[in-house]
Amino acid sequence: MHGKIAIYMDSTGRGTVTNSANTFFDFNRQIWNDKKSMPTVGMFVEFRTLSTENKNADGTSASVNKTITSIRPSKFQEFKEGDFITENDFWKTNDDDELEDLQNSRRSAYITELYRTIDFDSIEKIPLSFTIPQAIQKYFAHEILSVETLQSNLEDEKDIPCILDYVIIKRFLFKAYDTLIFMDNSIDQTQFNALKSIMMHLENSYKQMAADRKPNITKIFNETFLSLQCHYQALMATIDTKKNRLASIEAQMKTLQSEIALKSKAANPDQEKIKARQERLENLQKEAESYKTSLKRLQAIQEDFYKKNYNIFENAFKLSREKLFKKIVTGLNLCATIMDIKIWHLSIKSSGVKNSYFSMTNIENSFCSLSFAEHYLSRLNKSALNPFDQKLLIYIQKITKEQRRKFLVVTSDLDLLCKLKIENFTQNPYYIVKYAPKKVNYQSLMRDNTFDIVYIDEKHVWESVADIILQGKHFDKTGKTKFKLI
Repeated sequence: MHGKIAIYMDSTGRGTVTNSANTFFDFNRQIWNDKKSMPTVGMFVEFRTLSTENKNADGTSASVNKTITSIRPSKFQEFKEGDFITENDFWKTNDDDELEDLQNSRRSAYITELYRTIDFDSIEKIPLSFTIPQAIQKYFAHEILSVETLQSNLEDEKDIPCILDYVIIKRFLFKAYDTLIFMDNSIDQTQFNALKSIMMHLENSYKQMAADRKPNITKIFNETFLSLQCHYQALMATIDTKKNRLASIEAQMKTLQSEIALKSKAANPDQEKIKARQERLENLQKEAESYKTSLKRLQAIQEDFYKKNYNIFENAFKLSREKLFKKIVTGLNLCATIMDIKIWHLSIKSSGVKNSYFSMTNIENSFCSLSFAEHYLSRLNKSALNPFDQKLLIYIQKITKEQRRKFLVVTSDLDLLCKLKIENFTQNPYYIVKYAPKKVNYQSLMRDNTFDIVYIDEKHVWESVADIILQGKHFDKTGKTKFKLI
């Protein structure tokens, strides 16, 4: 059945479809049957339903519930002049196959009309029925739809420190998400539904395009462009007709030549019949030459049309594919970044994360995907990393070099330590806060690290603040470390 999405809520994944009779059908994201796109309001769809009859106590029918069992976007999302079908045809047909048959039938009828009415021997070039940009846009329709859906759902995130690489950070992004939900089950998970859905569809498009790095452009050109060129198809029909007529003429000529040769060898040849056959043969030869000349000219026009448009199509296709692939990658990176920032913001405000994560003295990092990636790498032998982990390490080093600031808290008060962690992590998810409860810890950390700020708790230290600052400045290699009393 054909329909149109009237309502769709990203947060719940639920929506409503209306059909030609203005009947409403509810659906949810779980039955969406397309990996490259996601539901949006106004989208034309193709769906199937299951009817369930409700009965009264006396056995009479009370109502009939129709539940959507499968739904996917229609192949037909726009109806333009020259498409051979209208939106009205969409509503009158049950599914895309029926609508496509109708479109092909009307196109074939139009091609037949062109074949019958156009004198191709008088034309110089073939007009386009369907432009190259239109053909490419139609081929990448689902991928374009995924990118457009992302753009319409983008949030205005002003405090994004940097854009993450989705492919590298993906496993740690979802590890951070799962851990957040585990530590604080009061968090509304539906706020992530739209992002996760967009990422799923973008990733499917990404995987398909990444796997098919060398698509068969000739096949794509023939199927998405050439087959829709009505004048070209009419020309091809004309060429085929002329070829068939020429073959028939040549067969007749061969037969006449055999008959003339046979009758000439007879004992009493009938000159009148021989002459008639020779005249017929001459007429056929002239007609054959005419067809050969016409075919040569028409085939030259056909080849010129094919070569010129194929070269343009090939270059435009490669360029469009490359641009679209970059947009998909950018989209995935944006989704990962927005999701990571959302996780970071929620963790800072979460009492569950505070009690289970920030309050732990061995936790130095903020709560984000990069922190989980660093924790993963900390358990590995850096000299024996596999290619993926080596790439991850280089990526983390790049981000931390650009974004990281280090802080040291000198105190034995764990509540104060947790408070300062959260205060600093609120500024940037890539900051790091270390902890020195004793003199030996302090000296070791100051010797091995360069800190932006050292927080000193006057009430909970092993000696005078002045001596601690003096020792700190002794180890400060840059002379830029600030000491702050709390």
